[in-house]
Amino acid sequence: MRKPGSVITVILLAVFLFFANFTFAQKKWNNYTDLKNVTCIASDRISQIAYCGTTGGLFVVDLNNNSILKKYTNIEGLINNNITALAVDNSDRLWIGALDGSICILDFNNSSFKYLFDIKNSTENDKSVNGFVFYNGNVFVATGFGIIKISTTTLNFIDAPYYQLGSFNLKTKVTDITLLNNYIYAATASGVAYANYVTSNLNSPASWTNYSGLRLNGNVKSIRAFDNKIFAGSGTGFMYFDGSGWNLYPNNVYDSVPVKSIAAISDRLYFIADNKAFYASKSNLSVVFDYNISDNCNVVSQDKNQNPLLGIYEKGLYNSGNYVAPNCPNRSSFNSVAEDHNGNIWGASGLGDGGFYKFDGTGWTTYTNQYYPALGNSNNFRIMFCGNNTVWALNFGNGLANIADTGVRLYNAFNTNLPGIPGGNTFCVPSGLAYDNSGILWAAFYRTSSGKSIYAKTEDSAWTGYSDPSIVTGAFYENMVIDNFNTKWVVLSKFNSPKGLYFYNENGTILDPTDDIYGKYDVVSDFQVQAINYVTIDRKNVIWIATNNGVFTIDDPLRAVQDPTHPPAPQKVGIISGNLRVPFTESSTTIAVDVLNEKWIGTESNGVFHLSEDGSTLIETFNTTNSPLLSNTINSIVVSAKSGKAYFGTLYGLSSVQTNAIQPVENFDKIICKPNPYVLPSVKNPTLLIEGLVENSIIKIITLNGEVVAEYTARQGKIDDQWNGRDKKGNYVPTGIYIVVAYNKDGTKVGAGKLAIIRK
Repeated sequence: MRKPGSVITVILLAVFLFFANFTFAQKKWNNYTDLKNVTCIASDRISQIAYCGTTGGLFVVDLNNNSILKKYTNIEGLINNNITALAVDNSDRLWIGALDGSICILDFNNSSFKYLFDIKNSTENDKSVNGFVFYNGNVFVATGFGIIKISTTTLNFIDAPYYQLGSFNLKTKVTDITLLNNYIYAATASGVAYANYVTSNLNSPASWTNYSGLRLNGNVKSIRAFDNKIFAGSGTGFMYFDGSGWNLYPNNVYDSVPVKSIAAISDRLYFIADNKAFYASKSNLSVVFDYNISDNCNVVSQDKNQNPLLGIYEKGLYNSGNYVAPNCPNRSSFNSVAEDHNGNIWGASGLGDGGFYKFDGTGWTTYTNQYYPALGNSNNFRIMFCGNNTVWALNFGNGLANIADTGVRLYNAFNTNLPGIPGGNTFCVPSGLAYDNSGILWAAFYRTSSGKSIYAKTEDSAWTGYSDPSIVTGAFYENMVIDNFNTKWVVLSKFNSPKGLYFYNENGTILDPTDDIYGKYDVVSDFQVQAINYVTIDRKNVIWIATNNGVFTIDDPLRAVQDPTHPPAPQKVGIISGNLRVPFTESSTTIAVDVLNEKWIGTESNGVFHLSEDGSTLIETFNTTNSPLLSNTINSIVVSAKSGKAYFGTLYGLSSVQTNAIQPVENFDKIICKPNPYVLPSVKNPTLLIEGLVENSIIKIITLNGEVVAEYTARQGKIDDQWNGRDKKGNYVPTGIYIVVAYNKDGTKVGAGKLAIIRK
């Protein structure tokens, strides 16, 4: 079941990537996921503790006071965050199954993890781990392709996988399993299969009996033993097996509703039917009681004292009238991320019910119309924009919302002259925002019924629209940036023609369209690509364009408005390795620029590429193989100027990694060197970190006798990491105490610090 390694064809670039990845282990990572959608629950055998598996990781609850004891993601020990099965064995270990086939085993005695990768590394189409049942030192594992048997002692796989359960198709998905009287019962996508696991050869299809009649003719979700019977629920109903035959559940209201979770708790049978929780007594199954929870329920389980526990969709764990969930983003989906002037990170879900969210460095705040009615009747926010000390959230269909300390204000087709789309004059879809040099807010709109796709906010509630020229008739507008010459650069979507990059300049006369300047780059004739996905501008006014085949730059955007019919040709970024320049051909989705003017490229399937200022040097790469990055598909990136953290928005959550790209300080306070003492030579710390710098600092390393052993200009940020411990001749400096002096170009700002160096 081992997957063979993939073949790398572009050797030169692959070798370069290999060396660029050595630094990832030293990076400080954090992951932020939605931990409220509880899909499975397991309880400690001794303490009143519940383990809650979610689509974004695992959290642990003290049921005595409903406090969160611990959270686990792939940062804290999980392999995959989409948890699909949990169970506690007799050795006080938590077995954690995930959608990707990984099995993590958490030992409560020493808080250590063990891992099983056989299913994850297999070639099966559906690798999901859907359930565990323990017996006699073994565990049966329900998977997306059958049943696996594992020794809980050696963790070795016993037998070949049970691929064919009776007459059901080979590798039919098994969603749940239970045991009763030496029989194993499997809920599958085709019905129920059962066999004697003591006397039968479970690898033989003939050992299995199938049932796929009435309500169990497919898509069986849950199966449990209760009162010496087997109860099974499917997408079409509820039945039980009494040892001689299958029967409809003895209440015709519930025998034909979708049942997705069943639990036997003391003398009661609990089940989730049509997303609601119900229970019935063993003595009278026909009398069904409503658990009276209006929320959508995912799963029912129990604590060690046989009290029911419910996993609720997007509300966490329900325990005795209380909802328990960690503070987390409202959804794991981050379609767009941005940083405001206070250093808060904002994320737009891009989902119809997700809204958007703010992270202040310690906790999350959710913005939906449930909490902020001024957001209107839609929570489908797809884009966040921060600029000029403002925060904006762009809604797909309901305009744009300004979020301020004084409240939320919505601008749309109902309360302004902003446009709707053809056939929906009130369906307002802003796709990009940017401020110009005069502080005027400009907005691009995806489609419009007005024939105007760019608008400027000229007064408090007044917007001025600019007619689309014939060269962009029919185009769908996407993200927009404004360069230092007030030219608007707008991506023309790949979903309609014309496709490309549009530039527009109102020529300093915002109310006079007669002198406006505009032009267009075509995806094929100018870029030789199929789609442009994103555009941004760097700190030197260079336009950067992400396409489905690499990244391009327009180095002199002023020439575009000076001669719009012959704009400067875009240049494709290439990475220099040795004496060769290798074209960067990744399908790129987004680009971020940090305070050092370095570039962070998000890709469609290969994670993040961190490039030098001009894009010619690959600094490092991050992907799901070499880092805790949540997904290789990157939707959006922002690098915080205040903290230096790079944030990567994905469909599965927000990942962050600490970088040295921090905004320089206004004045020198204290120069700090790390590590101190600095041991030379060092593999772990090949360069010294010097913190507390102003912009464009000049650094000198000086002995106590006044000799300058090294001198250079620091990088643009607060932290420099260029000095490698060598003097001007290239030799390592000797052991001793050194003074590190930093000053700005005119010498009006000076800072100093001490550094101890130890030569091995």
